[in-house]
Amino acid sequence: MAFETVTFTLCASLLLAGSVTAGESFAGTFQMEEYLKFPPVFVYDDFEDCRRWYRDDDYHHYDHTVLERGVCVPKCHDAIIQNATESGLDRLSREDIMHRCISAEITPHYELSVSNDIQIRHCYSRFTERIPYDWLDVLFFVIAAAIIVLVVTSTVYDLHQQAKQNFPEDYFSRSSKQAHQRLLTSFSLPRNVRRLKEPIHTQTRLDLACFEAFRFAQTFRVIFLHVTIAHLKIPQRNPEYLEQLQHGASLQTFIAEFQNYVQTFFTIGGMLMAINFLDHVRKNPTFKLSYFGERLLNRLCRLVPTYAFMMLLEASVMRHLIDGPFGEQFIGESATNCQRWWWANLLFVNNYIAWDHPCFIPSWYLATDLQLFIFGLAIMMVFWKWPSTRRYIFGAIFLYSVVVPAVAYLLSNITPVMTVDMKDAELYIRGQRFQSVLYFPFHQNTGIYFFGMLAGIVYHHYRDQRKELFKVAAFRQLAQFSGLLYVFSMASVSWVVSNLSWLPAICLAAYASAFKLSWGLFNTVLLLALALLHRNHWIKMALSHPIFRVLGKLGYSVYLLHFTVIVQVYGREKAPIFSNEKIVAGYTIEVLFLSYVLGAVMCVLVELPTGAALKELLEPSTQRKSSITQVHTAPEPLSGSGTDTAGPVTANTAVPAPETPTMTSASDGR
Repeated sequence: MAFETVTFTLCASLLLAGSVTAGESFAGTFQMEEYLKFPPVFVYDDFEDCRRWYRDDDYHHYDHTVLERGVCVPKCHDAIIQNATESGLDRLSREDIMHRCISAEITPHYELSVSNDIQIRHCYSRFTERIPYDWLDVLFFVIAAAIIVLVVTSTVYDLHQQAKQNFPEDYFSRSSKQAHQRLLTSFSLPRNVRRLKEPIHTQTRLDLACFEAFRFAQTFRVIFLHVTIAHLKIPQRNPEYLEQLQHGASLQTFIAEFQNYVQTFFTIGGMLMAINFLDHVRKNPTFKLSYFGERLLNRLCRLVPTYAFMMLLEASVMRHLIDGPFGEQFIGESATNCQRWWWANLLFVNNYIAWDHPCFIPSWYLATDLQLFIFGLAIMMVFWKWPSTRRYIFGAIFLYSVVVPAVAYLLSNITPVMTVDMKDAELYIRGQRFQSVLYFPFHQNTGIYFFGMLAGIVYHHYRDQRKELFKVAAFRQLAQFSGLLYVFSMASVSWVVSNLSWLPAICLAAYASAFKLSWGLFNTVLLLALALLHRNHWIKMALSHPIFRVLGKLGYSVYLLHFTVIVQVYGREKAPIFSNEKIVAGYTIEVLFLSYVLGAVMCVLVELPTGAALKELLEPSTQRKSSITQVHTAPEPLSGSGTDTAGPVTANTAVPAPETPTMTSASDGR
């Protein structure tokens, strides 16, 4: 009977609507308020929720005393009115309305009371969903339009010059001898595309081309890491899946190894900086303090334009792409932080200042990397001026690198390795003190960069008698020790994490230091061995494939863009998601693909042309003239670090090294 009554009422209502609006379109008479009064056509109990009834394990790693609900306020208000037994409902605040609705859901089903302390993150309405455009948006559109105009104009000019020279095949691979023409063609699209795949011309670049495969592999791992962190943040339909994973030894090891990703880039950065510095000293044995300023300016010219462009994009246009209940949590946070803390990012101090309010989650790395570059370059300048200080400085830095992580652990209430606290997922696990104490700071990463510098010096010494290094007993012993230390660290980390409560603090402090240095040391030995390996060796040839050179060139733009892609991908979701391995992998593939596609666009339109233009505008005319025929020594690591001015080799006054055949190398990093 009940079913028949409902059916009759529904049919009668539809017939009545049809008779009143005869001759009019259905779309014109459709009333959503009336439509929502009917029961939904399709309703299924949640399949995974039902499956939980026969599961035994239920680990609680999220804070289950804090509940997150997305409430439709008009629907909630109507429900309260229909069940009202008291007057004055029209005076209820929004918080009171939501408290009553949530209590009506929780109390009868779980016999729990809901606290009056309700935090409203964001309320979507017809007034808040459309963010008004402001001067930041105008500034971004003006800059974007200017870039497009420059690209089009420069491309047309470059093609015109090519036609005047009867279309030589190597036209885009040659730099003009006239400075104004190099400046006018700096934004040329075909010329910048060609820069992505320029061939290798030097011994050093041939030796170090295999590093690009390492860079790409670590970039992929960084993207996967940040996708994982964002996945923890978004509301889950099956939170116990992620909670249960925390108890597995494999995941505990995987999480602890997160900190090793960026150490590869620090090692490569230190190695390339030292190699290029020593090449410069060979060509210019007379000490000049101005070299320090030139290299720092060169580096900033490569880093800042693209970085500033991305911050402006994040602070302006991205805000208008917020859509759905999670948009503000993901996209809005980055926009707010970019607007407030842009100066800390552009001053490259955001690994110490506002590290917990990042413009981009991975932006701390750019600050740490630049600080390490300044540190390493200053050390090399001291060696140049006072060669006798080398052994003392090296000894002090090595001792410092071993002791400081252990001391930091003893003085702080942190874990010796990186772990994941599910309760901190809302802050992208930034709330863990391990990150601010042992992960972000420059002074905790000097040892890794120092290892890279040592490797660069050793490579520079042995590159013309490369087989000799492998005969040195000390090197073989170091390789064995570093490999065993890394294997021990990885094999024991799960056991250590599971037994933190009773292990002595001094042992954990030593373990924190050993774990932090283990991959850096082993990675340095591995990279040095690869650099000195014969270039025709099949391993080196595979790692030096041209595709990795292109992917490596895109590394900096991809690094800047990928988290913006992540927050857009997750911010578009409209409801809690179901999680498993395949779904996380799907998000990773999507983010990786979009990051490289958009990164290629930004690299060709912003990063490469602005670097070329600033080089012509800021470098001394004599230096520009001498660099016409120069090519790159080696590709730079993720943040844009790497090749600096170098040239034909001469005697080296800083570090003893044999004479080598003349070679040319880069005057910039791209």
